[in-house]
Parts: sequence; structure tokens; C-alpha cells
Amino acid sequence: MPNKIPKPILFKELDEKLKSRDAIRETPISVERRFHVAAERKPEVKTIVERVDRGDGKENWEVIVEIDGVRAGGRALPPAVKGKGIKIDKRKVSEEELSRYLTGYMPDHLGFNFKPTELLKGDLTIRPALSEKRVATTIFGTDNRMTFRDTNYPWSTVGLVETNRGSGSGVMIGPRHLLTVSHVIDWTAPDGYAADWVRFTPSSYDGDAPFGEAYGAHIYWYLKEDGDGFITGSEGNFDYVVVVLDRRLGDTTGWMGARGYDDDWDSLAAWSHMGYPGDLNSGQRPTWQGGFRVDGTDADAQSILHKADVFPGQSGGPVFGFWDGDVGPRAIAVQSWQNASNNGASGSMDMRDLVALARTDFA
Repeated sequence: MPNKIPKPILFKELDEKLKSRDAIRETPISVERRFHVAAERKPEVKTIVERVDRGDGKENWEVIVEIDGVRAGGRALPPAVKGKGIKIDKRKVSEEELSRYLTGYMPDHLGFNFKPTELLKGDLTIRPALSEKRVATTIFGTDNRMTFRDTNYPWSTVGLVETNRGSGSGVMIGPRHLLTVSHVIDWTAPDGYAADWVRFTPSSYDGDAPFGEAYGAHIYWYLKEDGDGFITGSEGNFDYVVVVLDRRLGDTTGWMGARGYDDDWDSLAAWSHMGYPGDLNSGQRPTWQGGFRVDGTDADAQSILHKADVFPGQSGGPVFGFWDGDVGPRAIAVQSWQNASNNGASGSMDMRDLVALARTDFA
């Protein structure tokens, strides 16, 4: 008889079950920032480092990069992404067999908080339409999203995803593995590639990148969203991809684990979500909401229904929970779509298996 999948910790019990901690070792990290230039020859680069004084007594530095040989007015794009479409079939594998590829990682150089600190009130930059009859929005009742600046684990794992199609959200799900939505990916790729460029900046906040950034090198998917601006039922069930990044960014940020959704979890107030909503701070600051319920659609490929507050830009951000005995939280879905009745995230055992496949192929 198969082992029963454990239930997540209820949100109200997190204070009892989990303990925050400071970083185990105060270890400096290496941060990599990148940009691309057009030039007829290999440019010459000079760097300058200057201290920034903001009157707070903290050591802040400005790194200035001077590049000689850039083509005047030239534009350059990041590299495109190779990829592998996966047939949607059930690889009957147990959580135990896949545990090596589905657990999270918490670095010693980061602290841990099960709820984010440094919470702020978000500034509304896109206001809802006003009329005598209110239009349907994706904010149900009081807006419970909170902007945060916390860079401890696991808040370090979520960041801003940018592509030719715009921006969304995503989460580190392995050492060089990013989980996000299919509908933020530009699938109109150059010949020989699966998708155009993807840039991921974990803990991005007003353009600040405390962990640097990385670009997509490979991508795994079940279904390519067709780019028509609407998420169909099938697209909503499989609106997720795993992007393999060009370096092991997760060694610095840590990563979440993954778990396939189980319908026994319906209606448990155990879930949280993070993302970059376009209506708050112009999509430049992450938000968090915790303690909401979800409802799976009782199918093998599932849309995960919920009434947490979302707005475009949060797509790709994880819906996640905590389990007893786990290193960190596990993502069960990524935010995908919304309508007047529900917001919807994409998850299921298929998402779990896609994560495991990408992590098996790329260490």
C-alpha cells in the first residue's frame, strides 16, 4: 500500500512548528551582474569602485564599468534558449524515489524566516476602474498582499522574470533551475532554439539585485502558451516551465522544494504566495500573502483554485507550503490566471515530474 502524502503545516501553526534563525556563517558571496553590448570588436573594459555615502554609516559601493568600442546606438540581446518539450504522460514515481530532486536547500550564509520581515505597504500604481457597478477584479475583499524587502531564505528564492514578452515572477527550484509560467516565455525563438531570452533576478527590489542575475540556457515544458492573451483550460493546467539557468545561482539563494498536489489538501489554510504585481510599485517590488486556502480541480492535470489576491506580474510566482521535517518550503503550483470567481495556479504531479526531469538532466 503506497505511503500517504503528508499534509502541510497549517499557516496558524507555523509559529509553533518552525523557528527562525540567523545565518550560520557570515560568508561574503560573489554577485554577478550582466548586460550586453553591440560592438565590431571585443570591447575594452575598465572598472572603477567608489564608496557611496548615504549618511547611515553602512558600507555601500558603486561599481562603475566603462566599455570602449561599443557601436554607437547599437542594441544587443541576450542569448536565446535551447529546450526540450516533454510528452504529457504519467511517469508513476513516488515521492520517496524523487526525494533527491524535490527537496529544498537553505544556505548557511542566509538566515531563515518562515514569514517575511521588513514588510511595507505597497504603493498602488495602477488603480482599479471606477464605476457605479464595480468591475470584477482579482482582489477579493481586502487586499492582503504585503510588500517585503527580506532577503533571508526562502524569500531569497523568488525573483523577477524578464523576457521579450514582459515580466513575471519565478522561483529557484534547484541549483540552476527556475520554475515559472509558460505564458511569460517568448516562444517565437530564432531558428534552432526553443525560446528567446529569459533573465532572472532573485530578490529584485527597485532594480537592486542582491544576488545578481542569471540567464536561461535550456527550457523544459509540456505545453507552449500560444500568446493570444487568454489562458485556455488546457493551458491553465500546464502553464509552467522549468528554465535551466546558465549558472548555479541557487548555491547563493537556496531553492524551494517541489511537491505534486494532493486533493486531501483542499481547503487547508496552509498556503503562501510571492510575486511581483504590476499594480503595486510598478511591479518592481515583491509581495507576499499567507494563510489562504486552495482547491484542486480533482484531475490528474490540475488547476489550483484560490482567492489569494493577484494581479498580472505575479504569474509564475510560487504557491507554497511547509511540511514537518523538510529543509524548507515546497512549491505546489505557480500562479497562472484569474477570472471573476477564482484565481488559478498551475500544478500537479506533472509539474513535480518536470522539475525532477530538469534536475536529473542538469546538475
